[in-house]
Amino acid sequence: MANQLLSMGVIGVRLLDCILTVKATYPEELADHIVNEINQYLVKAPKVEKALLFHLACEVHDALSDRYGRVDALQVRRDIVNMMGLLIYRAKMTSHLGR
Repeated sequence: MANQLLSMGVIGVRLLDCILTVKATYPEELADHIVNEINQYLVKAPKVEKALLFHLACEVHDALSDRYGRVDALQVRRDIVNMMGLLIYRAKMTSHLGR
């Protein structure tokens, strides 16, 4: 599922790096970093990506908080990368980019 992130180009690489390397213990902390990364990219993102990124940013906090108590283990971070692939798919369907 890292392929889903990497297929997004620059923002996907930045998100993958953020998920795997940023210092965070709790899901809210990691979600804040992910959303900040999306927001930084959003201002220069192509118009076609903006809806997808908006939907992705909206879902990250709930998805991480509902599933994880702590996010400081590498295996958890890998699982989050896979989960992000599913969130990207859902965001594509919601933003009509997947059709």
